[in-house]
Amino acid sequence: MTSTPERQQPLDPAELWHLLPAAGAVAVPHGRQHQIEEFLMSEITRTPETTRTAETTTVPVRPGSGSRRRLLIAVPTTLAAFALAATVAATTLGGSDGTPARGERIAAPVVQVTVGDTAALAGAVERISSAAQAAPDLVLRPGQYVYVESTVSNLASTIDADTGTSKSWVDKPHQRQVWHSADGRTGWLTEEGKAPKGGRALEAGTGAYLNSPSYDYLRTLPTDPEVLLRKIYTETKGAGTGPDQEAFVTIADLVREQAVPGQLAAALYQAAARIPGVVLVDGATDAAGRTGLAIARTNPASGVRDEIIFDRTSYAFLGERSVQVTAAHGVEAGTVTANTAVLRRAAADAPGLRPGDARA
Repeated sequence: MTSTPERQQPLDPAELWHLLPAAGAVAVPHGRQHQIEEFLMSEITRTPETTRTAETTTVPVRPGSGSRRRLLIAVPTTLAAFALAATVAATTLGGSDGTPARGERIAAPVVQVTVGDTAALAGAVERISSAAQAAPDLVLRPGQYVYVESTVSNLASTIDADTGTSKSWVDKPHQRQVWHSADGRTGWLTEEGKAPKGGRALEAGTGAYLNSPSYDYLRTLPTDPEVLLRKIYTETKGAGTGPDQEAFVTIADLVREQAVPGQLAAALYQAAARIPGVVLVDGATDAAGRTGLAIARTNPASGVRDEIIFDRTSYAFLGERSVQVTAAHGVEAGTVTANTAVLRRAAADAPGLRPGDARA
């Protein structure tokens, strides 16, 4: 079971078609289909944010979280439903002038695109890995849940149907809280501005696996970087826009909303550095305004660079960001299309109960 912000990145036509499996390809695993369903229901039932008129259509975009990227995997039989649900989600009410409702969407930030390089990558990853191994692991007692609190922000684009011009907006940075059981089968999710108010239950019909990990599952993964990377390539074969990009986003997804043991986290970061195209970026800022170093890779299909951000001094994981490096589909270069800041990871005694709070 997973309900990540699914590494939110813009849904553009080029990338969507790249995400479709080739003819005869194996169907998307049940876990991914479950994630798509979660996304569609979330978008259909989200609180009023945007307006659709005869002239303007506002389309919410998820990189996913979780999210951000994982939810963009689709199969031909679900593509029409995906498009329909996105359209339905876009018809909720917003400002009378076609702009997003005040306080819910803001103009998408545009940043200076810093060129990444590989010269300092190995040294930085070594320090990041050492910090991960030195940090105490989160240990659950029987019956406890992994709790992760984040600040998140995702992209939406407003397209004028007559002129074809577009303007990019993002969700105002807001709180997201998720609870995951040790086996990944049950949980709870609350996110500001999303229905139902108070949150919703998360349930999984299948066991945990690489793209839908659990606390227990993560403790079964190999901690040798080479062995781990081979496993990631093997189990994500045929998914996403290419093997290297899919391997990178899988690593990002694994560390975002789970309790990854330090030794495994170190192996994941070392594995990421071995993926072709991965660079080190200085000056990446998360959704809480914290600036650090990032292990990053640009998706050639979309022109979006995905960044895993770490503190410059402690080398602790901070969050993730996606930046449109090259202009595409009306989104200008430098636009921050998704941003996440992980603020807290802890053990909770029950789903929906914050760590340290007593049961009612």
